[in-house]
Amino acid sequence: MEWKNYAAQIKELLGFKGNPVAITYSMKPPSSPAKGKFRVCDAFLQASNGKVIDFTVSTSACSGGTWQLGLSECPKGEKDKALKEFLVNGMKLYCSIATFHRAQALTTSPPLGLAEHVILSPLAQSEFRPDIILFICNPEQACRLFTLDGYDTGIPPRIEMSGATCHQAVAYPVVTGEMNISLMDYTSRHIRGYKPEDLLVSVPYHRFLGIMRSIEHCTAGIAKMEIPKSFHRIIRTDIK
Repeated sequence: MEWKNYAAQIKELLGFKGNPVAITYSMKPPSSPAKGKFRVCDAFLQASNGKVIDFTVSTSACSGGTWQLGLSECPKGEKDKALKEFLVNGMKLYCSIATFHRAQALTTSPPLGLAEHVILSPLAQSEFRPDIILFICNPEQACRLFTLDGYDTGIPPRIEMSGATCHQAVAYPVVTGEMNISLMDYTSRHIRGYKPEDLLVSVPYHRFLGIMRSIEHCTAGIAKMEIPKSFHRIIRTDIK
């Protein structure tokens, strides 16, 4: 369970106050999940603070989150009407239902039917190999994560910032294998505990391994900057 060893290292390196969150799609439940019902965007904070949360159809308190995690189909009938009414006339996040439809149609579809459980836990406590590691972080910490990710490959991430927070932070990286950054949807930012400067960075586990390998070699990790003499000569020439 190498991820447990990595948890303390990445937390200390980047100065995270909370824990990195392991997110795993599983056919089996965790051994000791917290009791109750949860909303996904709220559960990120709770898992970062130590809780183990097992999302199923019965434990998810948000129908939109249940859908975005892939645990159920898209809301239909009266639930669909209620959702559109809430987003357009309640929260006023979209000017019309056509705009809402466009936003959904142009984003990646959720991983419907992938698993029966979506487990969130502190990375150091995760019983299962993570599919995604989520960081609640500030812009500088996010910058370092993305720089460490690009050190090995030079391949820029393909970001998807539209849709619900749970879509951006879980569904999109699970389906595509892409690292993602989320400003969060404005509704999620109303949840007590998030700071104005908080961002969410979601890292597929295979890319997280690359981040950990890059730490000792990259200045976004612990490597020291060294300016070659040839670069000094170029600078002096440019100044003249």
